[in-house]
Amino acid sequence: MSAKGRREEYAETTRAAIVQAAIERFTADGFVKASIDAVAESARVSKGAVYHHFADKSDLFEAAFVVMEERLLANLTERVAGIEEPWELMRAGVDAYLAECGQPDFRRIALEEAPVALGWARWKEIEEKYFLGLTAASIRGLADAGLISVPPGDLTARMFLAAAGEAGLAIGAASDPDEERQRAGSLVMRFLEGLRI
Repeated sequence: MSAKGRREEYAETTRAAIVQAAIERFTADGFVKASIDAVAESARVSKGAVYHHFADKSDLFEAAFVVMEERLLANLTERVAGIEEPWELMRAGVDAYLAECGQPDFRRIALEEAPVALGWARWKEIEEKYFLGLTAASIRGLADAGLISVPPGDLTARMFLAAAGEAGLAIGAASDPDEERQRAGSLVMRFLEGLRI
């Protein structure tokens, strides 16, 4: 392996360690209270190393948020693999999303902190990059199968994502997250069932 290759590998490993430490600190302390110093200490790197990879705390938070979104996407993709029946596909996707909402790091970073830490517009942009197209395609699958009727455009998908987001917050705040997940999943699906032909 060349020296450049080793340097790049070290840089990637260091960056990943910083992001993982940031996820831990943002989950425990929230965006406002978490400090770059604490992240550096947790990652066992210098503060300068953090700033070498990230412009500021917001940039670091965005990287942590993207890791949460990518983890959700991977879990969701695995959960729905091989399912072809449109309603079952949607149910499995909703359940995978709501299960992730029960994870403390995802709930804190993706649902509670991201809209404030990144600003609503940037948070929405990242959310939609990962999930608007996927959600719209799933809803289109129901419509193409003649199961629901939806207007043109992505408004239905946007409304569905908003409903799922509220359900996720409810799970995070519940004294019994598993019970709330069942209730919330049922309610979110009823949103779509109201569009049945």
